[in-house]
Amino acid sequence: MLSFATVVYSKDYPLLELQALSFARFVDPDMVSSIHVIMNDNDEEALKAKIAPILDAYGPLRSKVEVLGGDALLLQPGQSAERSFSDRFLIENRFRIPGIRRQGWRGANGYRSQQVLKLGAARVAASENMVILDTKNVFLRGFDQAEFFAENGAARIAFIDVESDYHRNWLIESLDALAASHIDLNGLKTTTFATPFAVRRSLVLALLEEINAKYGSVQALFGSRRRPSEFMLLNAFCLKSPEGYAPWFEDQAQCNIGLWPTYSPEEMASQLAMLDNPAALTLGLHNRALALLPDNLRDRVFSELENRRICDRSRTEEVLNRAATLTGRQPA
Repeated sequence: MLSFATVVYSKDYPLLELQALSFARFVDPDMVSSIHVIMNDNDEEALKAKIAPILDAYGPLRSKVEVLGGDALLLQPGQSAERSFSDRFLIENRFRIPGIRRQGWRGANGYRSQQVLKLGAARVAASENMVILDTKNVFLRGFDQAEFFAENGAARIAFIDVESDYHRNWLIESLDALAASHIDLNGLKTTTFATPFAVRRSLVLALLEEINAKYGSVQALFGSRRRPSEFMLLNAFCLKSPEGYAPWFEDQAQCNIGLWPTYSPEEMASQLAMLDNPAALTLGLHNRALALLPDNLRDRVFSELENRRICDRSRTEEVLNRAATLTGRQPA
């Protein structure tokens, strides 16, 4: 069985509708233990009201879906060790301080709290095998559990070279956070840091336990001056362990398409050309990239989702336009 978790915030919540429709179209309910929609927002009640009308789009999976606020993952008994007063006030009660309040969970930086909540999702997952999603991920075809997990329990995920500066920095910061800065990065490959991200619940819980012992809570770590990333912390935990990656991850290539706002029209066209690959599993529609898509590429997205019987063109267009509007950008 698989447990899914998607972290949602107020600037990208319309995209959850396309993800939900793709769940209804392609995901077998008998394969699903739970689907958690986790809100990463300073105003959870307002966001919950916006999400509520979307939930019926999950179709036969609706009964498996639960919408949760961040407190359910981070502030329940046993979810943290002893924290300092400053951590409790400046991190967990940041929403009370107008000058430094941000849009994320309890007024935190939304980018960092998103990472915290992805790790915290393990605390509510209903099965050992988890798949972490972003709101932008839309399934393009059916799949079975073996696509994400091997028979021995290892999560199947693509490994990549440590080439970009940000990848290297995330890994270095994560190793340092776990007192493992001695690890040699030469020739090292890590798991991808993109979603969908398959992972075993027990690995995430073990990581969270170590973080609690060192920092009091995972939110305290991400609220500090350190700059790890959620997925590189999981890699760092494996790398410092005597068993290494073997019990937890198995290198397996996947075809997941992503559209990012930093991409040129040519790069976006190259990504969308991968829709012709029958192995393509997901399409990632980043909310700030949608407004930058040229008309012909937007048409390709509309056609693909309609041809795959996920969503008709008018509904897709309405969702993407709403998402683009929330970023302050209108479609090109």
